[in-house]
Amino acid sequence: MRAFLLGLLLLLLSPLLRAEALPVITLDQGQITVLRDKSKQLTLDQARAAHAEGQFKPLAGNLGLGYIPDAVWLRLSITQEHPAARWLEVMPPYLDDIRLFHIRPDGQIDERRAGDRLPQSAKEENYRGNLFKLAWQPGEHEIYLRLQSTSTMAAIVKLWQPDRFERHLRLGYFAYGLYFSLILTVLLFNTVNWLISRRRIFLVYVGYLFLNALQWLGINGFVAEFIFPAQPLLANLTLGMSLSLAAAMAFGFFIMVLELKQHHPVVYRISLAGMALCLVTALATPFGYYGVFAPWMLGFGVLTLCSVPWPALRLWRMGDTSNLWARLLAIAYLIYGVLIAINILGVLAVLPFSETINLAGMSSNIAHILLLHFAILLHYRRIEADHAGALEKSALAIRQADLEKSYRQEQDKLLAMITHEIRTPIAVIDAATQTLEALDDIPSADREERYDRIHRSVNRLSVLLDLATAQTRSEIADWQLTQGRIEPAALTDEVIKLLGNPLAQRIQVTAVEALPTLIGDDRMLRFALLNLLDNACKYSSPESPVRVHIEAAGGSVTWRVEDNGPGILPGMEEKIFEKYVRLGESGNKAGLGLGLYLARHIVARHGGTLTVETGRTKGACFICCLPATNKKAQP
Repeated sequence: MRAFLLGLLLLLLSPLLRAEALPVITLDQGQITVLRDKSKQLTLDQARAAHAEGQFKPLAGNLGLGYIPDAVWLRLSITQEHPAARWLEVMPPYLDDIRLFHIRPDGQIDERRAGDRLPQSAKEENYRGNLFKLAWQPGEHEIYLRLQSTSTMAAIVKLWQPDRFERHLRLGYFAYGLYFSLILTVLLFNTVNWLISRRRIFLVYVGYLFLNALQWLGINGFVAEFIFPAQPLLANLTLGMSLSLAAAMAFGFFIMVLELKQHHPVVYRISLAGMALCLVTALATPFGYYGVFAPWMLGFGVLTLCSVPWPALRLWRMGDTSNLWARLLAIAYLIYGVLIAINILGVLAVLPFSETINLAGMSSNIAHILLLHFAILLHYRRIEADHAGALEKSALAIRQADLEKSYRQEQDKLLAMITHEIRTPIAVIDAATQTLEALDDIPSADREERYDRIHRSVNRLSVLLDLATAQTRSEIADWQLTQGRIEPAALTDEVIKLLGNPLAQRIQVTAVEALPTLIGDDRMLRFALLNLLDNACKYSSPESPVRVHIEAAGGSVTWRVEDNGPGILPGMEEKIFEKYVRLGESGNKAGLGLGLYLARHIVARHGGTLTVETGRTKGACFICCLPATNKKAQP
């Protein structure tokens, strides 16, 4: 809020300050004439001869020729009626070399020097600009000004009464004090923001504000007056370097804040090229080539500013009551683009050079300090609020996950208890059956069939208990493998017996002779093979056969389980092995969709593969391949 009030105060004072800045002695249009000296060798006598020959041309307004290597002569003629002191001001401060030749009414010539190549102590007034204190006697006075600069060739000439200049000086320094205090306040505020949040955007903005403030201090002569008063070359170097680096930082800052890479890739690439050109200009400045690269840098800046409407339009469209920052950013960016474009075009002499050109450039900072600054704060406060909301949701999700885990653990405990209780009567039934068999010396065929059915049912129920436990946990990794030698044909026969009649009668097995022995956990492999056979019987018609082919090749044993059911839909060949995915939902087939998932994991832990054959027009064929004794199961 403090920065905002300071900015408003500066804007309110600016008309008054500009009114007070008007010179007391008005120089009429055309009173100043100009001559371009391309050779840079003209002497005063040659310049006077050129004026006598009519080579000087009337200057309409202020001098503004852009970046030219020529020297320029200005001539001013004034008739003074009474003795008076007059102070001649030549701005801007960054003109390199200014020679003043004052030809008095008596013909005497007074020569003086100014420019940013002189230390402050060599100037007539310790002032940020260029000032010549003249004592005028009655009569006609001729003034010739020779200007030369590696920066833009521009000049604003004012003739002051001393007392009015002093008043103008005080008000001007007061206005500049407000302006740079505003920048300093925002700079410190964003430094604190960066230290607290560690967001890179605030650090980049701080760097941009610092270089921008240093640039305008140099343009307005304050670096030479206060920072390097005795080292004019260092002050001049600071101006060129800060201007180039501030432009590079501006490209980088707006790339980040406008998200150009994500939303405007063409503008992003143009901005990167502009940043590179600014850095090249900064590197060339210490070697005296600033004047060569600066016009290209500024011209490229204008080209980039032509793309301002596109990011601004996108921001405006995304702005609403909850995204006020977007519209503030769009307005700030538009105002900044227009004002800085006016400043650059004036420096390049596309627009007439005036004090307004300098004011437009400085006002562009006010635009992004007062609007863009608050837009960034609003944006990142919204991000932080969203982040806090996301953290709250994440914490809630974690609590829900912990609660679900607790429920699952309770379910596992309950299942373990039920399984334990069921296994006890199963063991009693199995033991009782074995006792009855032992007491029955010569059982009848009917009793033998009943004993056999009881044994098969007990074994099948034990396997089903293992299946129920595995489906509830759905974690094969929790099972501890018990390594042992397994005969593939015997394992298959055992699984078929577990199916019982009438399912066992549908199984047709063909196997090659001399199948190799496997090493693995027969309980787990029995469970996996039982799932394959049970699914084949379940998802095919009751009267159709299920064919099992067992073969050996390449040190592996392969089971091919084929049925005549509806088959696997195209694209589902891998999905059916995922958790909770079932082969079909018709016919009220019971199951959790974990059988094939568990079977594949069991086979994988034994170093094998379980796949489904693709391209079949009818039925399904599951292929289980396990390594022989030369490859042991994973522990």
